[in-house]
Amino acid sequence: MKNLKPILLEVNANPSMRIEHEQELSPGVFEHVPSLVDEEVKVAVIRDTLRLMDPFKKKRENQSQQLGKPLASKEEPSDSYLASASAGSTNPEAHLPSICLKQVFPKYAKQFNYLRLVDRMANLFIRFLGIKGTMKLGPTGFRTFIRNCKLSSSSLSMAAVDILYIDITRRWNSMTMDQRDSGMCLQAFVEAFFYLAQRKFKMLPLHEQVASLIDLCEYHLSLLDEKRLACGRSSTSGGRPPHSGTPQEATPAAQLAEGHPPPCTNSALKLSHSRHALS
Repeated sequence: MKNLKPILLEVNANPSMRIEHEQELSPGVFEHVPSLVDEEVKVAVIRDTLRLMDPFKKKRENQSQQLGKPLASKEEPSDSYLASASAGSTNPEAHLPSICLKQVFPKYAKQFNYLRLVDRMANLFIRFLGIKGTMKLGPTGFRTFIRNCKLSSSSLSMAAVDILYIDITRRWNSMTMDQRDSGMCLQAFVEAFFYLAQRKFKMLPLHEQVASLIDLCEYHLSLLDEKRLACGRSSTSGGRPPHSGTPQEATPAAQLAEGHPPPCTNSALKLSHSRHALS
């Protein structure tokens, strides 16, 4: 936290919500006995989770605020209306203890966005895996990552990239017991990413080096995605059926069907001229 107090967060994908445990009464005979500790903890967790995720909570608060405003009508409200309004404005959580949970995500997502560096590096790693189902990055995928993110330069050739891949991958594979798949694991990719960040942004602290390199990679990849999207749109728009017009406006397929050769492009003319010159 801001006061340097660390907080341990446990993430359990499949927590047990039972509030009882087995107690052996005699050899082979068991009985489910309620646990006071589990009831105290788990009931509160479930109750407060539902209170946090209540989709109608904000709607009830808005309704209670509107009922608290003075009526624009000149007529006096009836007693039945006042009774229903007072009943609706009562807080249904008034009898419950104070909530013990606090919503962190997405409420504080922007505030703690700087902690998501590993998550963003993992997204880059997954993007270049290539083969579906594998969790090891091959040399071709690593080279594609370097090219698409524009990380190669005069000081970092593709030969140096290959050496970096081999050295880090070999060291991490020697430390892991799982030798089923060959390639670069996520931890090795993170180490290589740190190395690249330190080379490219030498004057910054390590955290800012990594963040700057992630921003740079995401920027180049977004440009690449936009370019591919534009090419896809142009290809779909270029597949329209031929329209009636002059022979120059007809498509090559239509001209071939009619027995007319398609017009030569500049590259085709240059190629024909070069062939005549060679002959």
